[in-house]
Amino acid sequence: MSHNPTKAFRIIVALGIVSGAWAGHAGSASAECRNEPGAQCQGAKLGRIDWRNANLAGGNFQNADMEHANLAGASLKGANLRGTNLQEARLERSDLTDANLEGADLRWANLERSTLVRARLANARMAKADLEDADISNAVLTGADLTRADLVNADLQQADLRQAKLDGAYLNYANLKQTNLTGASIHRARLIGARLNEATWIDGRVCKAPSIGACE
Repeated sequence: MSHNPTKAFRIIVALGIVSGAWAGHAGSASAECRNEPGAQCQGAKLGRIDWRNANLAGGNFQNADMEHANLAGASLKGANLRGTNLQEARLERSDLTDANLEGADLRWANLERSTLVRARLANARMAKADLEDADISNAVLTGADLTRADLVNADLQQADLRQAKLDGAYLNYANLKQTNLTGASIHRARLIGARLNEATWIDGRVCKAPSIGACE
């Protein structure tokens, strides 16, 4: 059998290039997407990951798949979670202050006692999410879908809920003072004991004090 050293050399070089490129790609991904502040995990597949109590402040998780992830007690302050899939994720007691969750999928997510102060949640999908006792004050939820969400005793003071869907939502004893509900849909929403002082109602009128359970 004839031996062609030139051809063999070319094959070895080609294999080396492919293998080096693959190693570089894998190394780059693992180096960037780690459990640390400022993590670069955009578009990453992180379903069912367990990062409880992690410090992920300022991280980039845009369009990442974090379905069923366990982020209970995690710090995600100022994190970019735009378009992130967080369906059925555990985020109870997490800190999402100033986080960007625009267009994120939070259906059935557990956000009980979480902090979402000044968070951006425009057009987020939050149907059946658990937000009981959550601090959502000064947050932007324009166009968000909160159908049948649990917002019992949540703090929504000065939140922007214009055009939001709150059909069947549980808002019992929630703080809705100075909240903007212009154009929101609230069919069959529960508002027992909800505080609505100075809130802007769905029809644009301002609720007078004391408005409890209904806009007076």
